[in-house]
Amino acid sequence: MEISGETDPREILGPIAHIYRSYLAYMAKELETYGVGSGQFEFLLVLYHKDGVSQETLAKILKVSKAKSTRAIQGLEKEGYVYRQRDESDLRANRVYLTDKGKEMRNFIFEKLVSFMDILFSDFTLEEREIFRLLLHKAAIRFFDPGFEPPTDTPNELK
Repeated sequence: MEISGETDPREILGPIAHIYRSYLAYMAKELETYGVGSGQFEFLLVLYHKDGVSQETLAKILKVSKAKSTRAIQGLEKEGYVYRQRDESDLRANRVYLTDKGKEMRNFIFEKLVSFMDILFSDFTLEEREIFRLLLHKAAIRFFDPGFEPPTDTPNELK
């Protein structure tokens, strides 16, 4: 389906959204018995890359509200995966650190990520996997910037 000579956005964005929702549901199910809720594992993934970042930085990297970030971190803290510590250079900020229990979950979480990718790519050739990876990275690169903000222009018909 095309709109005004362009590809229908639903043809691209629909499958991306469906894959992402499936990924969250899969990970939530796999991590449920460990007390890690939907989306919380993403905070752990960031901390595996860089432990001790501020709550605000976590929210920006994951593109979630400060409130959602706080709830997720509180849940992970309650389960013993992370702890918060006041930032000595900015007493208003908290830095988030992995506990030993949080660090021990790393391999398990990565195994589950690989399992999901195996399902996702089950009908792909090695070449198709690589092409998909390259194209997806090319499409997403501008959104990786933690400072990325969607445009604020509102189309006239929505005003």
